[in-house]
Amino acid sequence: MQAAIDDFHRLITDNPSAAEADADQLAAALVARGILFAGKPMPVHLRPYFFAPNRRWELTTAAASVIQAALAAEQGLFGGDREQLYTALRLQDAERQLLRIYPGYAETVVWTRLDAFPTADNIFFLEFNHDAPAGIGYSAALMEIYVTLPIVQRFAEYYTLQLDDPRPALLEALLGAYRAFGGTAHPTIGIVDWTNVRTSSDQLILREYFIAQGYPAVIADPRDVALRQGALYAGDTRLDIVYRRVVTSELLTKLDETRDFVTAYRTRAACFINSFRCRVSENKAFFSFLTDPEQLPFLPESTRQTLLRHLPWTRTVTEQTVRLPDGRCVDLCEYVARHRADYVLKPADAYGGQNVYVGSETDEATWTQALQQAVKDDALWIVQQRVPTPTEVFPIRRSTGGFDFQLMKYNVNPFYLGGRIAGAVVRTSQNAVINVSAGGGSVPTFTVTPRY
Repeated sequence: MQAAIDDFHRLITDNPSAAEADADQLAAALVARGILFAGKPMPVHLRPYFFAPNRRWELTTAAASVIQAALAAEQGLFGGDREQLYTALRLQDAERQLLRIYPGYAETVVWTRLDAFPTADNIFFLEFNHDAPAGIGYSAALMEIYVTLPIVQRFAEYYTLQLDDPRPALLEALLGAYRAFGGTAHPTIGIVDWTNVRTSSDQLILREYFIAQGYPAVIADPRDVALRQGALYAGDTRLDIVYRRVVTSELLTKLDETRDFVTAYRTRAACFINSFRCRVSENKAFFSFLTDPEQLPFLPESTRQTLLRHLPWTRTVTEQTVRLPDGRCVDLCEYVARHRADYVLKPADAYGGQNVYVGSETDEATWTQALQQAVKDDALWIVQQRVPTPTEVFPIRRSTGGFDFQLMKYNVNPFYLGGRIAGAVVRTSQNAVINVSAGGGSVPTFTVTPRY
């Protein structure tokens, strides 16, 4: 893909004034389409991320196989005894009560976003984001904007651009779960999250899409919905599908304010997608099972190898002896303290890049203090083998005019929707923690093939 990257960058350097006009058009389009994060235009670059067809196929294949393997592992751990699994993950009683509720359909994960680090010879998945991740609306709208830019159209004279809009697969996944739930009506979709969350524009994009496809859709706050005669309403609108975007950990702090919302889930007054059961395999401590073959004797060898190949070695932070990937048995905390450059330390149940310590970028005193605190914390923390962060050069617009070409860290985030991979977004940052919430940016992805 380096040739395609160089060709795109050459379009910038050969005509800087035209590139600046394109950047202005891009910025205006972000505002016009409402592609905002925390009320400001989404940080982007003028160049999208390019996939070679074979690399896109590798990502799609690996992501689907890893998610399917993880879900199979969840079903078999502790002989299928979910209560033992809840205990191992230190889930609190309030959350366990939600997880014990059968949502009306079998799938624990209908849709999700994976966080991937591509390397030269592999693709590693560092996290799963089952519990109401954003990005599908942003991804689709960014693609639609970028293909209208003159610089992208000039680039398309030499390369075929393949777009992968995730919205059709998302809608199909929602409708599939609704049918499994027993729904027969033409459903109305309620996108439910707190009012004025930073990703509200992502929800607006999806609401517009659902309506355009013939499915009524509204956005509602979980504190404002109401149960009436066994059905869930947002104002006067009955909700058949709850496209749940409210994060469970935040919901658990507001149970008194969201009684009707939670009761609707318990009584199946609407089909909630994802169900709260998705929280188990999203928990970062779940990776400690997935990367320990001794915990997964019930899985086929090929499935265990898929997990070992594509997931970084992960263990919960407790005083314990562990077996390293090379077969050595070590005291976990003592070993990680001495080899911090090889590991990342983070809470098992957090999002948005909060409290993530990258050992190679953390001084010894801070690392030691964080590790000691993690051992004492009532909530689980994990240490995860550090995967080299991929980097790529992107054009950065200078405030004084013109562009610099800077090496940026990035990750790739494919969407798993109803059993298949559809669409992806790339996030970039100059920091080791790559997350829009942590100050990163976002660009759409295109699969490109030379025309000549």
